[in-house]
Amino acid sequence: MNRFTTLFTAAILAVFMLVPALSPAADKASRAAIDLPQGVLDAAQIGPLFSGNTVGATVEGKDQELVFFFGPDGQLTQVRDGFQESGTWDIREDGRLCIDLASSGRDCRIIVKQGAKYQQYAVKKDGNHRYELTYGVFQKGKHLAKLSKEPLLPVGTLNKTEVIELFSGKTFESVTAGKGRISETYYNPDGTLEQLQHGEKRFGKWRVNNSGRICLQMEDLQEKCRIIVKEDGEFKKYIVKKNGQHQHSVSYRKFTAGKTFK
Repeated sequence: MNRFTTLFTAAILAVFMLVPALSPAADKASRAAIDLPQGVLDAAQIGPLFSGNTVGATVEGKDQELVFFFGPDGQLTQVRDGFQESGTWDIREDGRLCIDLASSGRDCRIIVKQGAKYQQYAVKKDGNHRYELTYGVFQKGKHLAKLSKEPLLPVGTLNKTEVIELFSGKTFESVTAGKGRISETYYNPDGTLEQLQHGEKRFGKWRVNNSGRICLQMEDLQEKCRIIVKEDGEFKKYIVKKNGQHQHSVSYRKFTAGKTFK
């Protein structure tokens, strides 16, 4: 190696020694900050925005709305089409809003301010973050019934799939809430039903609509559709009222697979 090459190499090394090296954590944070959209909120901004507030949101690509109550104790209530679901929420140190529901598990997302609204994104390593929903309404306190477009249903209300699985192919013993009238009803998977009441048999049809209501049409009577709610381990039928004061109509005392009467 000649004298010129030795001096050039020494100069290059000296330049590199003057540049401070980033730690792996700092380098990762730097790259993440570059990849995230402008307007991303940090943990200190998300807390006051959500904690103790009822928040209305619209879902990307769907004609559907969600309402959340972010309890200051970390408890969360989500309302979708009137159905309530409980869970928890928290904020990660890196500014991700985390929601944990039984139906979907724990998801942590970034919140981006866009004008007067806030958009939620799932972070992607390639920078193409997936937009999911927009939070547009914030009200202090718990106002789920006020913001929900559908009547707020009791906690424990079953959805369409759950109601079908519960009733199809089974015989239920039920008692009416008003008169205490006892019946046995077999819900045939083909949509027909047979009911035994005071020794007399009646026939009809049953189905479950997209709102999760079980609909019964007994002989020539008008069809009636009701929600099914699981309360303290028991199943009950309710008439849905627009004012939210739903009326308990039937309690199901027991059910058995198959048809139990002739």
